Amino acid sequence: MRFLAICVAVALLPRTSSAQTPYRDAVSIGSVDSVTSTVLKETRPYLVYTPPSYRDSSYAPQRYPVLYLLDGDAHFHSVTGLVQILGTGVNGTFVVPEMIVVAIPNTDRTRDMTPTHVETGFDGKPQPFLKSSGGMANFFTFLKTELIPQIESRYRTTSYRVFVGHSLGGITTINALYTTPETFDAYVAIDPSLWWDNSSLLRKAKEYFSTANLKNKVLYVGQANTVNPEDTTRNTHFESIVRFNGVMEANNRSGVRYGYKYYGGDDHGSVPLIAEYDALRFIFDGYRVDLARVLATPGSLREHFSGVSTRLGSSFSPSERMILMLGQFALTQDTTKTKAMAFYQMAIDLYPDSHRGYDRLGDAWKARGDQRQARSYYEQSLAKNPSNPHAKKMLESLKK
Repeated sequence: MRFLAICVAVALLPRTSSAQTPYRDAVSIGSVDSVTSTVLKETRPYLVYTPPSYRDSSYAPQRYPVLYLLDGDAHFHSVTGLVQILGTGVNGTFVVPEMIVVAIPNTDRTRDMTPTHVETGFDGKPQPFLKSSGGMANFFTFLKTELIPQIESRYRTTSYRVFVGHSLGGITTINALYTTPETFDAYVAIDPSLWWDNSSLLRKAKEYFSTANLKNKVLYVGQANTVNPEDTTRNTHFESIVRFNGVMEANNRSGVRYGYKYYGGDDHGSVPLIAEYDALRFIFDGYRVDLARVLATPGSLREHFSGVSTRLGSSFSPSERMILMLGQFALTQDTTKTKAMAFYQMAIDLYPDSHRGYDRLGDAWKARGDQRQARSYYEQSLAKNPSNPHAKKMLESLKK
């Protein structure tokens, strides 16, 4: 009950926004940009979502992991919605980190999302749309040498990257893990088309996952219910994913953290949304902050993120916004203000160029009745940001 009360109370804390028109921000999902590719010999558009805090000047600028999304025009809304609700602290929810989402629409899907050239379909007959197949290696070169460098030059990113694909996009993420594992940290394959080219990627799985070194990498596979009881023909799509999971369960000695789930109530078309949600929860398992614990022992927040960083093999820290939000709650609950001060000092330690932690420590000392300490922190805040109106106002009130 205490934990529930804390969650509800944190959810009710006021949410700040630097924007004069916050509703406009709420309906602005992302922006459109493009990169001119010499590898693919075409201009590739892409969609970019940045979390609300990216533009919020109320807190110190931070860097974000990036999720790269195939079939981006189809899945942009669903994935950005999940990232927003799970990562931005809505209702006190911090179960995944805030992330930038880069969605990649298709120009020639068959070319980019197939690893080998095949011109015949399931029935052995030639299919005209397959003539361009087999360009996945060039697509990976485009990602590594053109798209990702442009994203990292234009946006505040961390080194942690997630790669998500559905159907042919699913075999694209699996083959990326095979051929360029250093490019991404987490790979999500949703109902992947492992039947492609006589299950060529499936046939590589046993040897690869028995010998590769994939420590700190993550692979999540979601499988839809594509079985039709009335169809007596062999379902190679369904069987190939089942066989892949069997190989992983029996032969995975690579160190990759592997997750698999069968979605019996979803077909090939409906499975992406629920699988995307589960994949994010699986990748960032352990990221969720225990609010009751950290409010009781503020130092455990840094310990928590140290553990997250070790588990994911990349550096993760609490945002200044999260720290100050927890400090604000602690300030209302602790008569000594000691726990609130611990959070505010943490904000100063992690974001030393920001004036906000000094402001909040000034408020805490003022609430505690120590005007000398309060004045000292307000003065330090002004030194960081001479135009800070709050510190000026508080210093004037202390003079009076």
